[in-house]
Amino acid sequence: MRTEFMGYRRSGGHVGVRDYLLALPSVVCATRAAFWAVEGTDAIAIEHPIGCAQIGADREQTRRVLVGIGAHPNVRAAMVIGLGCEGVPAQEVYQGLLDRGQATAVATIQESGGTREAAQAARTFLAGVKAVPREQVGIQDLVLGVGPIEALGAAGRALVEAFLDRGGRIVFSATDDPGALPYGTPIPPSVRCAAMEAGTGPTETMTGLAACGAQILLGICDPHNLGGHPIVPVIRLGADERFRRALSDDMDGMIGDRDPDGWVDWILAVASGEMTLSESLGTASFAIERIGPTL
Repeated sequence: MRTEFMGYRRSGGHVGVRDYLLALPSVVCATRAAFWAVEGTDAIAIEHPIGCAQIGADREQTRRVLVGIGAHPNVRAAMVIGLGCEGVPAQEVYQGLLDRGQATAVATIQESGGTREAAQAARTFLAGVKAVPREQVGIQDLVLGVGPIEALGAAGRALVEAFLDRGGRIVFSATDDPGALPYGTPIPPSVRCAAMEAGTGPTETMTGLAACGAQILLGICDPHNLGGHPIVPVIRLGADERFRRALSDDMDGMIGDRDPDGWVDWILAVASGEMTLSESLGTASFAIERIGPTL
């Protein structure tokens, strides 16, 4: 059985399945600069409505998730852009990326001379980061993020077990697991299967699993959540024939179309560069879980 895929080996030892250049706003106020920075290039930017007037555990969680996204194995380099007076300072996110071994730089709008100047600094940095080729790596370097195990059904659980048996690693979201990792916390390298505290919505949960280090996400189709994620391929499988009739254009397939080992082979193909349907459609959503009010 196949146990290898073609991935991007990063300096910190992790392996990516995509090779994004990312403009990462530390606060909502820097969103426009981030999108100007990547306009007309192959780089991407993400958008979120927070980072300002957050305190305590809520502030720390946002910082942790932004670092997890910026340092993600699917990201070749990340440019952090801030306003200069935000609750989650760009400099803190930047330092977190440095600590994780990520290629990174930082600019703030107030210190750069304005939004366009900060965007140009980001554009210049990202344009100078050299590409790396794919190389053959083992499935032990691949982390698959999944929703709650109890929601997967028998076929979904069989797929997860086949992936683990092949040597891969799993992180799943959980709503009532005292041993779960805090939302968006990196998976310890020695752990093969871990739970993460789920977000309140599917998009928040996807972002948390990505921040944990999952390079691919697997979801059993939910008619209310058919999107992808900006930096992580999302595989959507239907488990009920009504989804095939109603949502065939929004799914990668029906879970019964292949046996569990067949789906593991396809996950490895996606890890090697085959696009999922959500990637082809460009349906990406990003949101960070909140655990406190904005002041």
